[in-house]
Amino acid sequence: MPSISDQDMDAYLVEQSRLHGNEFNTLSALNELYFYINKYKEEILTALDRDGYCRKHKLRHKLDQAINLMSGSS
Repeated sequence: MPSISDQDMDAYLVEQSRLHGNEFNTLSALNELYFYINKYKEEILTALDRDGYCRKHKLRHKLDQAINLMSGSS
């Protein structure tokens, strides 16, 4: 499948959020994402290190910051 632009993805997610805003529990979703990321942390971080786009946008560092924030680490 061809990839979509960040702008198209953002527009789609905003529209889905608007359509389903009353059905979605944000805190619950964030909690589930945190547990998933924590479970597969090393694999995810390794994949972010290997991908050029992710390195360019410093996604590993951003994810590390989010993990530390959620875990209460500094």
